[in-house]
Amino acid sequence: MDLLGKYTHTLDAKNRVFFPAKFREDLGSPIVITVNVDGCLSAYSLAEWSNYTEKLKELPKTQVRDITRFICGNAQKSVPDGQGRVMLSKDLVEYAGLTEGVTFIGCGDRVELWASESAQIPDMYDTEKVASIRDLMLEYGL
Repeated sequence: MDLLGKYTHTLDAKNRVFFPAKFREDLGSPIVITVNVDGCLSAYSLAEWSNYTEKLKELPKTQVRDITRFICGNAQKSVPDGQGRVMLSKDLVEYAGLTEGVTFIGCGDRVELWASESAQIPDMYDTEKVASIRDLMLEYGL
């Protein structure tokens, strides 16, 4: 799956946000949305969610219990409404610190949802970060 691009939309008072049309097309319906350890949310197609949870099942149960509870326990299936909006649970909104703007970032196999006003949102043009990315790409032959 090739989820690409960056879009920003507004969260309304009912915790609904317009999910970018291109991402809705690529992800299909329903969309699985859950917490991400980076402080944002991650949205997956059902197929990618299945791949993700299969990887979790392969890990030793004693090591993955907390991870599974955190990721799966906070996940929700969302079906976009007729206007392309998805409703986010109160817990997901609070976890990611979403108040107004929601920035959607395509990350290949998933879409990340970030609070637009958050200082945590990745600065894709930060010179130190770009240099670090360049070094990793060279290391991996990319």
